[in-house]
Amino acid sequence: MIDNPIAGPYKNIPKDLNDENLWHAMNSRISDIDSIRRTIKIQLFQANANNEQQKLIELKNKTHLLLLERIALHDEMKRIKERIKNKRCHHHRSQNNSLQESLAIEFMLIAQQKLPMNIFADIRNEAAMKIVDRKSGR
Repeated sequence: MIDNPIAGPYKNIPKDLNDENLWHAMNSRISDIDSIRRTIKIQLFQANANNEQQKLIELKNKTHLLLLERIALHDEMKRIKERIKNKRCHHHRSQNNSLQESLAIEFMLIAQQKLPMNIFADIRNEAAMKIVDRKSGR
């Protein structure tokens, strides 16, 4: 039962979850809310049929608070999904950068062994100048 809608989307969610588990817990809570609201809808019909005004008011308040929680959960889940996506993209970029750096080092070591020293030194110096130019915006 929800007493305080101001508590936000984390009120009924376990603490200390990572983003993926948090997203799944929130999704599960939304399913629970939907189930509770379906039950309340049946109770609303019964209260209306029995002309139980006070019960109608209480049930409408409950369903409204559940709806507010559902909206808050949904909005927070969008932010969490974006964080998950950004984290995955960052991890993927980091892996690509590491692979490129490893390839560059291996390439340089092999070139150093196979090329005459003066040609290797010219290529290395030209590459270093291009890096400096790129960093300085030329």
